[in-house]
Amino acid sequence: MSDQLGLFDRHGEDDTGELDLDDLRAALTRTAAAAPTQRRPPGVPRREQRAARLAAARRRKRRTRQTVLAVVVLLLLIAGGVVAFKWWRTDSTAIPDFQGTGTTETVVRVSGGDSLTDIADTLATDNVVASSKAFVAAASNNADVAKIKTGFYKVRLHASAAAAVTALTASTARVGELRLIPGQQLADVTAKNGKVTDGYISQITKAACVPLNGVSNCFDAAALWQVEQTADPKDLRVVSWAWNAIAKAPDPKKRLEGMLVPGDYDIQPGSTPLEALQQVMQASAANWNATDIVADAAAVSRSPYDVAIVASLIEREGNSTSMTKVARVTYNRLAISMRLQFDSTVDYALGKSQVSTTSAERENPSPYNTYLRAGLPPTPITSPGPAALDAALNPDDGNWLFFVKIAQGQNGAFCFSQTFAQHTKCVAQARAAGVFGG
Repeated sequence: MSDQLGLFDRHGEDDTGELDLDDLRAALTRTAAAAPTQRRPPGVPRREQRAARLAAARRRKRRTRQTVLAVVVLLLLIAGGVVAFKWWRTDSTAIPDFQGTGTTETVVRVSGGDSLTDIADTLATDNVVASSKAFVAAASNNADVAKIKTGFYKVRLHASAAAAVTALTASTARVGELRLIPGQQLADVTAKNGKVTDGYISQITKAACVPLNGVSNCFDAAALWQVEQTADPKDLRVVSWAWNAIAKAPDPKKRLEGMLVPGDYDIQPGSTPLEALQQVMQASAANWNATDIVADAAAVSRSPYDVAIVASLIEREGNSTSMTKVARVTYNRLAISMRLQFDSTVDYALGKSQVSTTSAERENPSPYNTYLRAGLPPTPITSPGPAALDAALNPDDGNWLFFVKIAQGQNGAFCFSQTFAQHTKCVAQARAAGVFGG
């Protein structure tokens, strides 16, 4: 301090060491001039200074808040961006799927040989499910999906994959399904007890009727009968070797008899009567053509159509244990121009299904009555199954001219005879067994 004030500076050798008052005053004056001024600016009151300081403090606080807010907003934007990116990545890899059980009813088709992926693609294309991947994922471990058969199925549009699996495998899902059983015919038949069995025309009509969304767009049996009687066999896609014989049929309602091959068929819902009959006839023609009936018929000196007639007679007259022998009786009688005298042909003309006929019924002048008319009936009397067709093409060897069933039951025994006397004894056995009465 003393050095700074310069009180003890030596400016010459003649210093005496005594304090010079003038020097002290000068030093103090220099120190005061160098010190910062603490005085307020001239003319500014102390109160205004305080307000200015408070305003400055508020501005600093406001700037601080703004800075903090900006940082928070920036952090939120960054966090939102991260969440959006994660959502985008998740959404871009998610499998599209609808929600719920679906809306409007529709029908989809499962074709022969379709894999699970094929079925899924069909459902996705028809807007039943949102994506084929979703259906495959939902159905992969479902055993019922693996059992899905060729055909048409009623489902709902815009359904979740899980709901579509449930709908497709429901017991009522398959529609348009038709099973034709051997031994039946186009028209309904009445049994001896009065029970009516639907014929093929009624069965096709019912199979084609599939109401959707509460609306029934169905045709009736009368409309289908009209097509059966009037449509060109070529347009109906009947097997070609039957066209000429069909044109000669005496009864239009019976002209297509025997042309439907027994088996399972699918009729597309919404079909017209013509389309429905076309579908079944075309599939039947394919089944006929898959056989060797043309070549095999020539081997027994018959046309394919004649073989179809013989097979229909065998179907109605015989059973699994007797068909080949019934076939031989048929050919043996035809060879000697002996009337067939089959009760089944009389029943067919009358629209009945029974074991035997009465004497009055056997007097019916129908062209199908083989008691009155020689040769084969003009058309088949039913659709024969594979066993009957095979018997017609491969009859047993033998000289039998007569046969009668002598035991009740579907597989009851038959008695075959060469002479009428032998046959009379067989008929007595049948009566004793209660096979027929009159």
